[in-house]
Amino acid sequence: MNKNQYEKLVKWRKKILSPIQGHEWAGEMVLNPAIIKDPESEKIHMLFRATGPWEKARIAGKPLPYPIFFGYGWSDDGENFEFDLETPALSPKLEYEKDKIYIEDIHGNKCPDFSNGCIEDPRLFFMEGECYLNAACRMFPPGPYWEHDDPVQCMPDWALTDENEFGTRGNPTVNVLYKVDLSALGKKEYDKAFSYVCHLTDPRKGEDRDLFFFEDKMEIDGKKCYVMIHRPHHPDRYGLSDTRPSIVMSAAEKLTDFAEDKNVKRTLLLTPDLPWQSEKVGASTPPIKLKDGQWLLNYHGKEDVVKGYAQSFMILENQKNDFPKIKNICNDKMIVNTEDFESPSKFTTPCVFFTGLIKHDSDLLCAYGAADEHVGLMKIDYPLLMEILRKC
Repeated sequence: MNKNQYEKLVKWRKKILSPIQGHEWAGEMVLNPAIIKDPESEKIHMLFRATGPWEKARIAGKPLPYPIFFGYGWSDDGENFEFDLETPALSPKLEYEKDKIYIEDIHGNKCPDFSNGCIEDPRLFFMEGECYLNAACRMFPPGPYWEHDDPVQCMPDWALTDENEFGTRGNPTVNVLYKVDLSALGKKEYDKAFSYVCHLTDPRKGEDRDLFFFEDKMEIDGKKCYVMIHRPHHPDRYGLSDTRPSIVMSAAEKLTDFAEDKNVKRTLLLTPDLPWQSEKVGASTPPIKLKDGQWLLNYHGKEDVVKGYAQSFMILENQKNDFPKIKNICNDKMIVNTEDFESPSKFTTPCVFFTGLIKHDSDLLCAYGAADEHVGLMKIDYPLLMEILRKC
């Protein structure tokens, strides 16, 4: 493949939001934005990840915590975004007493609040005609992780012992699913916009991220199933054959079955076998439905801390009574960092990390995290991308 074609894929890219010095919850980093287009109003909604120092939640003798929030932005044209920086759209509750780390789910049931400490890396998608949000959450807030990446450094002491019955002694990310009312979100009625559905991954199986669903249920082994894409750090803990961070597809009849590993079927979609994926490979953004039972899936690879993250694409095709399979895949890096704001600053790793991708006019609009510090926006030539992929 002529790699010069890849350079033509990006029509433009720009930074649209940076940390605001002195801001309480968005003063240190803003990154990894999810976007979705409201089918009724055509407004594009954005949720972005943000953090700042939070002295009021500090435990004596522990480092200053940096809980992670979701802020809200919106656009009517797909190029110019406005942001509500007055209040977060979704916030962790930051409780430290064991009997208070609970939340009411969408059915009114009391359940452990895995979003209590931080809410990271949003993905917005439609499923069965309704809007959902997945977030990679931690039960306790991190400290200044860009200086010292230790998830347990701000945890209360009891949570580091056998008293912790939630399975979160290492404070791993746990994926939490929310239902989203886009009308309420657009009105900034945040208390009405998000409903806690359930958690989707088991903290006892370790880190798991980059999770979202196909918008349609699929028939797998004779059952109509939700099909989830995710990137467990240890696929072997789910009974799969690889030990490296990989793209996994999981299927279950009920959303609550995933975390319980109850009647769940799983398969490896892609493992990190190429040099530019040597540290990990994961899906980046929810699949976009094409014609004839096919899906466009964006994925990322990370080589190491020096070369960082790159993005590429594949086309999946539905199979009868089974998971979708890869029909076309580009094994090359298609999109990499080229701008100063995508290069290392607080972190040592260059990063173009896609978290939102939608069809917009005749192209693709991509929202992404740049250098783990800024919110970026990119327009991708959709016809050219498909032309390249069909030849792979």
